[in-house]
Amino acid sequence: MASSTGPEPVSMETYWKRRVFVMAGLFAVLALVAYACSGPSDTGKRAAGVDGSGDDNVSASPTPSPSKKPSPSPDPSASPSKSPSGSPGPDGGEPGGGEGAEAGDGASGEPGGAGGIAAPKKPEDPCRPADVVVTMKVDKTDYAWDQKPKVALTVTNTAKQTCTVDVGPKGMEVRIASGDDGVFSTAHCAKGAKAAERKQLRRGEPVFKTVEWNRKRSWSDCRDKDVNANRPGTYVATLHGDYSGGTGTKVFRLN
Repeated sequence: MASSTGPEPVSMETYWKRRVFVMAGLFAVLALVAYACSGPSDTGKRAAGVDGSGDDNVSASPTPSPSKKPSPSPDPSASPSKSPSGSPGPDGGEPGGGEGAEAGDGASGEPGGAGGIAAPKKPEDPCRPADVVVTMKVDKTDYAWDQKPKVALTVTNTAKQTCTVDVGPKGMEVRIASGDDGVFSTAHCAKGAKAAERKQLRRGEPVFKTVEWNRKRSWSDCRDKDVNANRPGTYVATLHGDYSGGTGTKVFRLN
């Protein structure tokens, strides 16, 4: 009669080996499942993007929208000029920024410069102060008792258009003072034909004017014409009028 015997007992070493093999197999299966479920590798995606065959690359590139044709900017030369060209302003900068806004262009036809003088269109028109450069000098800085001071004016038009400047005793008034005492003015008693002296100035051609002071005092009411102003001391000559800007003062001494 055969005896029934149970399974032989398994050693601990065999038990743990079996456990390790089972766990390794399980991890292998999980790795295969994870690999099968994952998408294409990054390398495949990059390859598809390079050769342009991938659908993702096509959808990611937006269809370029047609560029709008820029509207043409207005051509400055297309607009008709309202008045003839002039010239740039005097040394120190141009009043305007463009070809049609320079000091002598007068493109707008509006008054410009000091005194509201419009841009000249013909030689008889007055020059704009911004287009005229005036310099003033005295022939000496120290005068003997019998010498008469002379004030020299140089007037130059910088505009292209020939225009007119009054270099007379009122248009370009020379004043001489000793301290606060106004001793002499060319505008005093200037009447009639002697009150104005209009000169037409072409561009860059200076006009010269000399005022000689006879060392006598003058008054606006023309009284006491023969009163001498021969007091020794320091005197100052200044220029007044529409075109006097930038001339400054000239100092001299009478002995």
